[in-house]
Amino acid sequence: MPFLLLFWEYFKIGLFTIGGGYVMLPMVMQVVEKHGWVASEELLNFVGIAESTPGPFAINLATFIGMQVGKETSLGLFGGFLGAIVATVGVVLPSLVIIIVVTKLLLKFKSNKYVQGVLGGIKPVVWGLILSAIVTVGCAVVLPNLDTANITSQGFDKFSWVSLIIMVALLVLSRVRLGKKKIHPILLILLSAVAGVVVFGVCKVPI
Repeated sequence: MPFLLLFWEYFKIGLFTIGGGYVMLPMVMQVVEKHGWVASEELLNFVGIAESTPGPFAINLATFIGMQVGKETSLGLFGGFLGAIVATVGVVLPSLVIIIVVTKLLLKFKSNKYVQGVLGGIKPVVWGLILSAIVTVGCAVVLPNLDTANITSQGFDKFSWVSLIIMVALLVLSRVRLGKKKIHPILLILLSAVAGVVVFGVCKVPI
């Protein structure tokens, strides 16, 4: 039953995602590739949409992928709606349960040396997973032919200089301060969307 599998996979992702939605991305990519739920290019589109739409990135991405998986069943559009709910509940449920339990126990155990040791060990792993997500998505944008799971010389045949320039330009702009404030992320998202329309839509530069 695809919905049970969808719930179980996202429940596991939600259970072991520590440190935010971007930590989830490597696990999502692995699960999606294993089950063939979404093509790699389509998954990158989902990542962009999930980042640009209101709400937590991780939940948005789960909803989009769940909808895509559900639509492929015999239930059609209703299956897409059901898949979105199943994936979203699956990824949120572990956090909800853990937060309720931790809230009850935190005041009692927050100064415990073993608890502090666990948190200290988790931090570098979280950063490693975030960096893994950055490298994976960055390579997919700049080197569209590269398969990070099976790197060959053919993967470096195509290099998107335009995508790299846009990515670096937006990274620089994100660090610029106007007075005492940085440029708002919403403005950067809108600016990147306009740049994409002009460069890849109007000017028809190959992606």
